Amino acid sequence: MSSARNSARGLFAAGGSVVAALVASACCWIPFLLVSSGAATTGLSARFERVRPYSLGVTALFLGLGFYLVYFKKEQCAPGAACAVPNEKLQRINRGMLWIATVAALVLALFPNYVGILANPAVAGASGDSETSAPVALNIEGMACEACSIHVNRALEGVAGVLESSVDFEGARAQLRVDSHSRPSIQDLVAAVEEAGYEAAPAEAP
Repeated sequence: MSSARNSARGLFAAGGSVVAALVASACCWIPFLLVSSGAATTGLSARFERVRPYSLGVTALFLGLGFYLVYFKKEQCAPGAACAVPNEKLQRINRGMLWIATVAALVLALFPNYVGILANPAVAGASGDSETSAPVALNIEGMACEACSIHVNRALEGVAGVLESSVDFEGARAQLRVDSHSRPSIQDLVAAVEEAGYEAAPAEAP
């Protein structure tokens, strides 16, 4: 029974690590899922980004506890008791499930690092020449990863008069070209970004 309890506790800890990793990466998978629907994050990305370091710490703690319970914790069994004979089949199953949970936790925890590859951000297709379009630049705040920049880009592309939009996550900046004849106001552009759940302010265009 002691072995079964240790294995159960180890798997519980591994499951906790998956949940913690899910929270740690929520700053990116939430906007990633919302990109296609056009829904707003209402600032959720920034909120989850603030707790990401703590969630990653909890993930590591749960994983360490899971491995300790499944692999290293010594059994306390009386001689001749049923628990004195290890159930090798159960141990293999539990260890396999622990490793599956570990891989899942790592995939989730590292999601912000590779989401840009999955998302493959695209720039709006219709661009204008210098005579019929004008450059506009915005500083963007609240982006936690590449998925956020894609979300902001989609929001800006939806503003009437925007011909081309490119959002740089690393530089926290949006570069746009807008129609000179039906030019959207800065207020309209800022409002679109804020509706998506981020903050924007005018910047000096290149």
